[in-house]
Amino acid sequence: MASAPRETPAAPARSPWAYLRPYAGSVAFGAAMLVATNVLFLAEPVLIGRIVDILNSGTDYGRIPALAGWMIAFALGTAITRILSRVSLFNTARKAEYDLRNDLFAHVLRFESAYFRSHSTGDVMSRLTNDVQTVRALWGPAVLNIVNTVVAFATVLVMMIRIDPYITLYALLPYPSMVIFGRLFGKRLYRSSRAVQAELGRMSSSVQEDLTGIGIIKSYALEQPRQRKFAALSLDLLASNMRLTVVRAQLAPLLTGIASIGTVIVLWAGARGNITPGDLAEFLTYLARLVWPTLALGWMLSLMQRGYASWHRLSEILQREPGIQDGPGPDLALDDIRGDLELRGLTVTIDGRKVLDDIRITLPAGTVTAVVGRTGAGKSMLVEALPRLIDVPPGTVLLDGRDITELPLATLRQAIGYAPQEAFLFSTTIARNIAFGYERYAEQRATATGTGGEVDPRLVRAATGAGLSKDLSALPRGYDTIVGERGITLSGGQRQRVALARALAAAPKVLILDDSLSSVDAETERDILTHLTELMAGRTAILISHRVAAVKRADCIVCLDEGKVVEVGTHEELLAAGGIYAEVYRSQLEGDDDVAPGPLEPPSAAAPVAHREAAATPPASAGASAGDSVADNDPDNDPDASSEHSGGPA
Repeated sequence: MASAPRETPAAPARSPWAYLRPYAGSVAFGAAMLVATNVLFLAEPVLIGRIVDILNSGTDYGRIPALAGWMIAFALGTAITRILSRVSLFNTARKAEYDLRNDLFAHVLRFESAYFRSHSTGDVMSRLTNDVQTVRALWGPAVLNIVNTVVAFATVLVMMIRIDPYITLYALLPYPSMVIFGRLFGKRLYRSSRAVQAELGRMSSSVQEDLTGIGIIKSYALEQPRQRKFAALSLDLLASNMRLTVVRAQLAPLLTGIASIGTVIVLWAGARGNITPGDLAEFLTYLARLVWPTLALGWMLSLMQRGYASWHRLSEILQREPGIQDGPGPDLALDDIRGDLELRGLTVTIDGRKVLDDIRITLPAGTVTAVVGRTGAGKSMLVEALPRLIDVPPGTVLLDGRDITELPLATLRQAIGYAPQEAFLFSTTIARNIAFGYERYAEQRATATGTGGEVDPRLVRAATGAGLSKDLSALPRGYDTIVGERGITLSGGQRQRVALARALAAAPKVLILDDSLSSVDAETERDILTHLTELMAGRTAILISHRVAAVKRADCIVCLDEGKVVEVGTHEELLAAGGIYAEVYRSQLEGDDDVAPGPLEPPSAAAPVAHREAAATPPASAGASAGDSVADNDPDNDPDASSEHSGGPA
């Protein structure tokens, strides 16, 4: 039985045969049963020869029933050993396939997000499914036929030489040409097999993309163009398969013809030599036994070349190092992390372009920091750098004074909860989608609900904080509602709130909201932010929003432009500075975009404010203390602000 999945993938193997090493005993047993099968198989031609000699001599007819009985006994023994050999070798191949697939998936999960933006998901899926199955055929049927062919030729040749070494030599004259043709066809099979696997990957990628975007296809009536594209890809795959079939179809008849030449030579030599009819019948039976291994040689070459072609595609994944390496430092308990963040000259370059340039800011634990800026300013890149979703230079981002590149990724991402703008939901229940936020720390949890059918309190708190309570009460199955592929049964705002609840359920020390409420209306956003002030008390919050009203009560506002920090300060300070922030704020007022602002207010007089460094605008003041009500000093404040909850994240 296959072992349990490894926690981390094994070291990349440079040869597919390395995956059979743990099962060397099973391979040896299967090979031994193949040897036994071929040895027992040798008895039948001997018995046939004896019966032919008896019939030819016209005497000892009484021995025929006994000889027939022995033939039946040897046939039963051969059947048993053949079954054992196939079960052993094929099951071993399945176990190795299990190990390979787990190693591949575990390795792919370590890849950085940028890998999946530059590689087709369908192609990766094709490699993890189709190519793995092809390699498994290399381990199973190919190994069986390699061993069987070698043993069959060796044992049969011994028996043929025993009968007549000269006739044996004549019979084998055509066989060396098989090696020559095998090498020639092997190269063609490899090239054709790689082409088939590549075309299959392209077609899988296209299908996956179309099924994911089926709504867009229907909205724009693109069914016919997409069908034509699929038909073209399918035609390319058909052409590649047909070329492979032509190569394989040429090989089998060629090898059979070579074997037939050997039979003709034996008949000619036997007619001219001193050999009994029984020995000739026995010899021809042995020669016939070489026909299947000879045919299998062609099939085996095809399997091996296809297997090696697929292994080459899999090796491209296995040999690739993750772009973001795990930190070497020790794991830290979540309770030991405060949530202080400091960026020391953070610069990130992607494809030769600086997306972040010398970012220097400090975010004390328990404070609320807003990040604003025009589209493309680098806001999302900045917050993706904090949990190392994109890599950062060593020493440029510190969490509680520790370099995040030294921290294990699991520790870092446990401490930093991230709710992106594009909410992704799995095709399962709402409860399970929320539970993804903390199940990695409680893997033994079978379901997202507690015993007796009641909902896990952690899910309730997270859903309430994300403003999902009303939506859940309106759904017939509540938390057990299946959301469909990518959450297709929910609205955009509901999907974003489920994703937010997922981040909240993990109870992170730092919560990042990357415009993750962009699909909800301003009033709902205000209610959600009110709940967040309670749920995130004592935790660090980083908020990105295109609505200035949602961020203006943050302890500190950081304004980015072209990857640089150009303004840092409170809402009042930045308005007075008259820079980009003030420009965006005025444009939203004129466009009536500032409806129902969210109440991210400081929770107490003791709450620290973010330390500002290297601002491009005139230096901001140390900032109002947490006890100063920004609402009291803000003439542009929404009239509903007085009724909002006054507590903010601490």
